[in-house]
Amino acid sequence: MQLSELSNQGFRNLSSDPVSFGAGVTLITGENAQGKTNLLEAVALVCGQRSFRGAAAASMARDGQSFSLGARLERRAGEERIAVSWSRQNGREFLRGDKPATFREISSLSPAVFLAPEHRELLAGAPALRRRFLDRLVLGWRPSAGDDLARYAMALRERNVLLARARRGQATAAGELEAWTEELCAAGSTVRRHRRDALAIWEREFVDLTRQAGPNYADIRVAYAAEGDAPEALRQACQRLLPLERRRGYSLAGPHRDDLVWTRGGKPLSQQASSGEASRTVALAKLAEWSVVAKASGELPLFGADDFDAGLSEAWVEELFDALPRAASVLLTSSSPPARWARRASAVWEMREGSVSARGMLRAVETG
Repeated sequence: MQLSELSNQGFRNLSSDPVSFGAGVTLITGENAQGKTNLLEAVALVCGQRSFRGAAAASMARDGQSFSLGARLERRAGEERIAVSWSRQNGREFLRGDKPATFREISSLSPAVFLAPEHRELLAGAPALRRRFLDRLVLGWRPSAGDDLARYAMALRERNVLLARARRGQATAAGELEAWTEELCAAGSTVRRHRRDALAIWEREFVDLTRQAGPNYADIRVAYAAEGDAPEALRQACQRLLPLERRRGYSLAGPHRDDLVWTRGGKPLSQQASSGEASRTVALAKLAEWSVVAKASGELPLFGADDFDAGLSEAWVEELFDALPRAASVLLTSSSPPARWARRASAVWEMREGSVSARGMLRAVETG
C-alpha cells in the first residue's frame, strides 16, 4: 500500500494544502514545533488508528470543535480514497469514497505501523502502554478482533458504572452487576486469546530480528502476564475481588489489568538495558509488528517513525535504515539537518509552520 496524498481541514497546525507523497522513504525534516509529528499523527488517524501520542480528539482539532482528514491510497487492487472526521457533535466518522465506513474497514484498507518516542517506554513505562501495543498488534493481525475489543470495553465501562454506584451506596437493578460481570468474563476471555495468538506470531518475527541484532538482544523474551484465558478463571477472579471492587468503585480483574513482561536471562529487561538498547529493542518490536501485519493483510503496510534518530548513534541509525521494511511508503521525521540522512531517502522534505516547504522538497540524490 502506498500513501499518495493527504488532505486536512482544521487538524492541529497543519496547512490545508494537500500533501502528495512518492514511493519509498520520505524524510521529513525541520525544527521542533513545525508540524512534523502532526503530519505523521494525521496519517495514523486517517489509517484508522488512534493518536500514537495518546492525544484526545478535541486537542487535535485546531479550534477544539472539529477536524477532517482525507487520503488517497494505491493498493494492489487499485486506488482507494478514505477519510476520517471528528466533531464534538458526531464523534469520529469514516468514509470510503463517499460512503460511510467502519473503523474496521478503514484499518483493513490502510494497514500501517508507527514508531514514536512514546513507544520507548514500552519496557519500563506504565502497563497501559504495553497493552495498547498488544491490542494494536491484535488489530493489525486480525482486524475483526476489533469487535471483541469493543465488546470488552463496553462491558468494562458498564460494570464500572455499577461498581461506582455501589461505592456511593446507590441501588442497582437486581442481577445487573452479575449480568455485566458475565459479559466481561466472556469478552475478556476472547480478548486474552486474541492477545496470546497475536503475540505468538509476533514473537517468531521478533526472535529472528533479535538474533540478527547480536547476543545482547537474542536472549530477550516477552511473556503475556494474565491469570488465564478461560471465562471461569476470570469469573473466579471477579468473585474474589468483588468486595474490594465495591469499595473502590471499579473493576480489578480482566485484560485491562494485564501486562507484557520483558526479560533477558530471566531478569527484567528494564533493569539491564541501556537507553540505546531499550530504543533499539523497541524499534525491533515495531519492525516485527510490521512483518506480522504485512503477512496478515496481504499488503505492504505503511511504516512511520517519528523523531526516528533521536538519541541514537550514527552507526545504529545506519543499521535502522538497513532494517527498514521494504514498504511502498516509509515516513521518517527528524530534527537533524536534512543533508545528514538524505542519501538514504527517496525524498527529503522540510516542514515549516505546518507546511511542506517548497525549498525542502528535494530529491535525495540532489542533496547527497
